[in-house]
Amino acid sequence: MMRNHGKPWSPQDDEDMRRLYPVNEIRVLERLFGRAEKAITARAHKLGLTKADDYVPPRRGCFKKGQQPWNKGIPFNPPGSEKGRFKPGQKPHSWQPIGSERVTKEGYLQRKMTDTGYPLHDWVEVQRIAWEEAYGPIPDGYVVLFRDGDKRNFDPSNLELISRSENMQRNSYHRYGPEIAQLYQLKGALSRKMNRRSRELENENHRSA
Repeated sequence: MMRNHGKPWSPQDDEDMRRLYPVNEIRVLERLFGRAEKAITARAHKLGLTKADDYVPPRRGCFKKGQQPWNKGIPFNPPGSEKGRFKPGQKPHSWQPIGSERVTKEGYLQRKMTDTGYPLHDWVEVQRIAWEEAYGPIPDGYVVLFRDGDKRNFDPSNLELISRSENMQRNSYHRYGPEIAQLYQLKGALSRKMNRRSRELENENHRSA
């Protein structure tokens, strides 16, 4: 997901933070909000958010509190290690040029758009690229999905833009089976059409007044 560098937090983002921050680890929140850990923790502090009492962070190592690693303070510079160091301007073997494509573990196709050396910024999901080419910029807090579920069908008519909050709610309905999930999706599409029509009628009334 593209990072929201320097972009302000929207009211919807804050609402999602209040619901998700207490029960999710930072790595999950980084992916959901497209922001760095520092930005998320700073926003949580500003909103007065803390982790839930029953929140248990995932174990990522075996060190106990206060325990020091065995090699603390010991320089690690084994013979021949200089052969594995990159010289100025040298690129790692895994480097790929702009325009390259890759598939994430979730099955989404990504394209390299920049070469800053920061993967979360350089690689962009192709459905987001296709949406912006067809309809313009994607607002903060929104994601692009595939209407038919085919993650290779990038036709603009098959793409759907929904809020991150709605996407989370929709994912929760998948637990009840595909029929319930489809009904919820249709409900959301109908609500968006009704809201759009309501705005159009309001604009027409303003013009005729």
